[in-house]
Amino acid sequence: HGLGDRPENFAQLFRGLQRPTRVILPAGLLPRDDGFSWFKIRARTRDVDGLAKGIAEAADRMAEFIDVVTVDRPTVGKPVITGFSQGGMLSFAVAMRHPDKIAAAFPISGWLPPPLWPEAGPPDVAAPPILALHGDADTVVPLPPTRKAVAKLRELGFPVVLQEYADVRHQITMEMRRLLWKQLGAATLALRAGNPIHLPPQQKRKKRPAADLPAGAGAAAAPPSPAPAP
Repeated sequence: HGLGDRPENFAQLFRGLQRPTRVILPAGLLPRDDGFSWFKIRARTRDVDGLAKGIAEAADRMAEFIDVVTVDRPTVGKPVITGFSQGGMLSFAVAMRHPDKIAAAFPISGWLPPPLWPEAGPPDVAAPPILALHGDADTVVPLPPTRKAVAKLRELGFPVVLQEYADVRHQITMEMRRLLWKQLGAATLALRAGNPIHLPPQQKRKKRPAADLPAGAGAAAAPPSPAPAP
C-alpha cells in the first residue's frame, strides 16, 4: 500500500474483478499517521541510495511473506503482485529481486531507482512480465524516471510494458482500473491453463479519464486453488 495508507482502502480497487481471484492485502512494515508505510524515504528525494535500500528491504520482506501466504492460502500458479505508489515501487523491486516468487507484476505509479536496476538480463528463471501504469502529470512519483527504468529493463531483455495516461496525476483512474482488471483476469486464465502471461501492446492515452482512487496500496493476487484454504 502507499505512504500512510491502509490495505482496506486499496481493497475497493478489486471490486470489479469478474473472475474468482484470491486477493491478499498486506499492511506496510512501518506505522505512518493513521496507516502504514513500506519504507521511510519518499520517492522525491536526493537520497536515492537510501530510498533504494528501503525498497529492497521491503521487497525481501514481501518475498518472505509470499512464501508463507502461498502455503497457508494455496493458489493455482504463482501470485501476481500489484500496488500503487510505494506499492508500485515494491512491485517493481519484487519482480527484479525475487522473480521466482511471482507470475507477473502490475505496478501503478511506481518506480525502480537506478541502484536496483539489474546488471544483466533475466536469470535462468523466467522473468515475470511487468505491466506498469503511470500518469504523465504525476508530480509525486514523476513519469520520466519510470520511463528510464523501463527503458533500461527492456534493453536488458526484461518483458516490460509501460502504459502512459495523458494528463493523469498521482491517482488511479477508471481507465487504469479497467486495464488492471483485464490483465488480472487474463493472468488468472493463463495460470489456470498453465500458460504464460502475455502483456498488452503499449498505447498512449490521449484523453484524461475520470479519477477513481487517490494514493493507494500494494497487493498480491492470484487465482484461488481448487480446494478452498482454511
